[in-house]
Amino acid sequence: MTLMMNARAAALMIAALGVLALGPAPSADAAPSGPGSAQRVVDSLQNNGYRVILNRTGTAPLDKCEVTAVRPGREITELENAGDDSQFVRTYTTVYVDARC
Repeated sequence: MTLMMNARAAALMIAALGVLALGPAPSADAAPSGPGSAQRVVDSLQNNGYRVILNRTGTAPLDKCEVTAVRPGREITELENAGDDSQFVRTYTTVYVDARC
C-alpha cells in the first residue's frame, strides 16, 4: 500500500509541476493571469478529483497569486459494508497548495 501511495504522490507532483512549468504569461497592461496562476493550479487539481487545502499569504485574488509549493496530503477512506464483506474505499485524496499573493 505504501508503494501505491508513493506512486500517487509522485504522479501528483509531476502533474503539478507540469502546470507550474508553463509559467506565468508575459506581463501586459491588464495583467492577465498566466497558466501558472494559483487559481489554475487549484482548478486543475480539483478537476482531477483532489480536495485542495490552500495555504495563502497575502490578500490578492487567487488568480493573481503564485504557487510556491504543492504537497501531497492524506488519502481519505471510508469503510463500506457489503453484506458479510467490508472493505475500505478511497473517498478522496487531499493535496496542499501554498500560494503567495
